[in-house]
Amino acid sequence: MGRGSAISVALAPPPAIDVLGVPVHPLSLTEAVERLGEAVRERTPATVISLNGALLRRALSDPEVAAAVRAATLVIPDGVGVLVAAWILGIPPIRRLAGVDLTDALCTAAAARGWRIFLLGAAPGVADAAADRLATRYPALQIIGTAHGFYAPEDEPALLERIRGSGAEVLLVAFGAPRQELWLRAHGAALGVPVLMGVGGTLDVLAGRTRRAPRWVQRVGLEWFYRMAREPWRWGVVRTIPPLFLIALRERIRRIVSERGDATAEGR
Repeated sequence: MGRGSAISVALAPPPAIDVLGVPVHPLSLTEAVERLGEAVRERTPATVISLNGALLRRALSDPEVAAAVRAATLVIPDGVGVLVAAWILGIPPIRRLAGVDLTDALCTAAAARGWRIFLLGAAPGVADAAADRLATRYPALQIIGTAHGFYAPEDEPALLERIRGSGAEVLLVAFGAPRQELWLRAHGAALGVPVLMGVGGTLDVLAGRTRRAPRWVQRVGLEWFYRMAREPWRWGVVRTIPPLFLIALRERIRRIVSERGDATAEGR
């Protein structure tokens, strides 16, 4: 068995803010990497979920998805939809932490600290291409396994055993939401990997198959629009966001009415 076979109790999550019943951890990029570095050092499992508006909306209507998100060690606010929903709720401004940025920072830390990485998911060939490009960027990085996400159900036990025996310190899972979140909840604890992260389309970015928005577009919060323009099929996902804002507004009004009612009762 690899080093990943000896894992102790899960790392306790940091303080979170509540966004419509879903915990969100507003950490900086540095704080998140150090937190995950602690998981590697202590051999304690830590699951990371990148929460965008579409996944938050899905969590509000699907108990299994909600349970998977709530079970994560880190839920990072990746998506303007989450930030706007938090603002509507009256939560002090929080900064977006993009999953692709955290992935890149994890690879940087892994190359410097000797962590071993396994890439899982995306279409056939994408994980391999991502591994090749990462090896060029980070010559010291150890990518000890890759596998695509289009395997047959009967092949899953062998895949799980392969990951379990790899000794990886970091597993990046690119199945897309919410499949990757449900998969991580079902299998993550038994894999013996300290850091497990759902990365969605990040492997396509790392492989050079998809381009990120220019930095200025990212800074003004319009990366989602850039992606929609390049991948029109994603507009179907965007349609789930306005109802999320309506839910947040109703919850804010409910809280205001409740607080006023309590204040009136106390004044009697």
